[in-house]
Amino acid sequence: MVKMGKLLEVVRRRSGGRLQLDRTTGSPDQDRASSSIDADAIRALAKEAEQDKKPALAVLYYEKIIELWGETPELWIAIAQLQRKMGRYEASRDSLDKALRIEPGNAQIHFEWGELELCQKHYLQAIEHYDSALLLHPGWSLATARRADVKAQMVFEKKRDFEDEREKVAQAAQLDALNRLDVDQRIDPALFHPTRHELTQNHSPQFVRTFNGVYQRTRWGAGDVVRGVGSLRGHILSIVPYHRIEIYIDGQLVHDGPLTVGPVQNEQSDARLRKYAYNVWVDFSRFSFGWHKVYYRAVGTGNSVEVNINWRIDDIIVDAPIADEFFQDATARVPLAGLDPSRSLVEQVRALPTVVSEASPNSYPGPIRNVAILRLDGLGDVAVSVPFFQHLRKLLPSARLVVLAATDNADGCRALEIFDEVIEIDFPENPYEQGRYLTEDQQLELMEKLASYKFDLAITGMVSDRPRQLSVMTGAPVTIGFDGEDHKSLNVYYTSRDALSGANILNYAARYGLLAKALEVWLDSGARVQRRDDLNRDLLQPYGIGPDDDFVVMHTGSRIKATEWPGYAELANRIVEQMGLKVVYIAHDESQRPYLSEEALSDGRIIFLAGLIPFDHFDAFLSYCSSFVGNDSGPGHLATLRGAKAVRILSARLGGTEWKSELAGVCLYRRVPCAGCGPIPISRQEECTYDIACVKDITVDEVFIQVAKQISHPNNAPEVSTTSSTPTLASGDMA
Repeated sequence: MVKMGKLLEVVRRRSGGRLQLDRTTGSPDQDRASSSIDADAIRALAKEAEQDKKPALAVLYYEKIIELWGETPELWIAIAQLQRKMGRYEASRDSLDKALRIEPGNAQIHFEWGELELCQKHYLQAIEHYDSALLLHPGWSLATARRADVKAQMVFEKKRDFEDEREKVAQAAQLDALNRLDVDQRIDPALFHPTRHELTQNHSPQFVRTFNGVYQRTRWGAGDVVRGVGSLRGHILSIVPYHRIEIYIDGQLVHDGPLTVGPVQNEQSDARLRKYAYNVWVDFSRFSFGWHKVYYRAVGTGNSVEVNINWRIDDIIVDAPIADEFFQDATARVPLAGLDPSRSLVEQVRALPTVVSEASPNSYPGPIRNVAILRLDGLGDVAVSVPFFQHLRKLLPSARLVVLAATDNADGCRALEIFDEVIEIDFPENPYEQGRYLTEDQQLELMEKLASYKFDLAITGMVSDRPRQLSVMTGAPVTIGFDGEDHKSLNVYYTSRDALSGANILNYAARYGLLAKALEVWLDSGARVQRRDDLNRDLLQPYGIGPDDDFVVMHTGSRIKATEWPGYAELANRIVEQMGLKVVYIAHDESQRPYLSEEALSDGRIIFLAGLIPFDHFDAFLSYCSSFVGNDSGPGHLATLRGAKAVRILSARLGGTEWKSELAGVCLYRRVPCAGCGPIPISRQEECTYDIACVKDITVDEVFIQVAKQISHPNNAPEVSTTSSTPTLASGDMA
């Protein structure tokens, strides 16, 4: 309990000095009894604290009113309501009990007790208290309605429980039937539609970390690595409210801000549980390279510290930023140059320009000048790798190829006359243990030697685990190889076996060829424009597109609703007014029509299509349009397949190159430290905490400029192939 003098001083300060104690009387007790302090002013501060979502502070004010002027049922009811909202159910029960002792016949107290029992899903007890309230206040509509709500909830839960049991019984019977000998045992129960209980779970209160960096091997060890401007993300699951998160790095406060509140998806039974999410952007370049401690504290209604409930400690590694030449399309690559300490990091990041990425089938993330090829195994492995080596030389004719060879195969590598240099490593195989080993000093010496080569790419040709660990020692920012614990840029996984012995049916030359093929498609996916010569432009005439009309197609839908760009209607209006083109506006439903120009809709300059249209008609729109504008969705990829000059808007939930255009047009995306959030926007948009800024911060002006540029470009000269028509349908939210 706060000291009276301290609290009164706070009250005076927050009330602008309006409250003054009357010091004409003698004792402190008399001061308390005869002071001119207005209880309504403290009550106003309590209400203000409630509005500011500070329930614990509001309770403190109400308790001080009781201490100074005495208790009333209304004050205890107000305290009980706040305690109930904070999840402090026992404390709320005690407050209502105190109110009831003062005025047993108060209907409001019984009503609030019913609300308390309802929060805890004690339905029968809740009904009893609502009945008591109605006995004291007959015909009270609110109590009657709440009683009816509880009865309806009980019926709903009984029906749901019955359906759950019925689903379980039906599934059990289905699984039991699969055990019969006459049932084809290739039937897979994993493909059966899951029951509600299988789709949901009972979550427990916990502190969940969703991102603390990318797990990598570094000179300081293996762990979560952050570089430059990055993000820390996670959430707290709790029935107790939390309103802000404090984050410290090595004891230094780096963030103190609000949490975003949302529902807990797929929660089975506890509707009280809430998710309190954080997504904090941090400039890690301020910290030294190496290990650091990160402390998280969720601040809520109390001061308790519960590890992994509202308090968490993690370790991260701060490492040097990746060289500017590499991973340029990474949506999380926020430039450090020019950061202004007078502005917040969030303001600066959101003020960055939108990235315009040209279409390309090349998704390799940087230059390839110096290549390390790890061939630290036997002479036989070198012999069967010749096709692999030749393929690499053909792919990289101007690159410097350096092979790292073991002593027992180095001469074999030199004899091939494929490599620019052979680095011989004394890495003998133990014939009894079938392993290769290097001491600490040998490894340090090797890393120092390899650093001078400034490798851009390291390709690990070995299949065994230990030699593969050397790829990280090359210092190359990009690595390729077979699966292992060294966390390569591109891991190749393969398994092959025959049906008789289970033996491997893929020979070693073919296995090594997989690595070269992986690099080949990384450099060029092989995607090419595919036109249909069976589509006639006449299909578009019934929609109002004449034989000489230039038009822009806008497809506004997306499978992931949270990442739909909101500027389509404004963009469509500008295109018809300023560019003189028609716009074919394809939407999921009619909800966007009111935002379009009524004049343009009525005179046919905007052709609004909602719902499904025949696929061939949809394909014709994409094949003959002057430009296509859309989200990261299926229609955008089909448009580029047809050679359309597409302007596609990508969210940062995935990598910048994963779904970018390969064939034509451009992609627009934002650089944000929290890029790579994956599926979060699908059903958990509140975890973003920035309201999907990576999409919404892309302006109509930026998209309009790119549409104008694409239309002004010369026509593409695509590769032509005939494909058969498909009798499927396209819709406004096609994926």
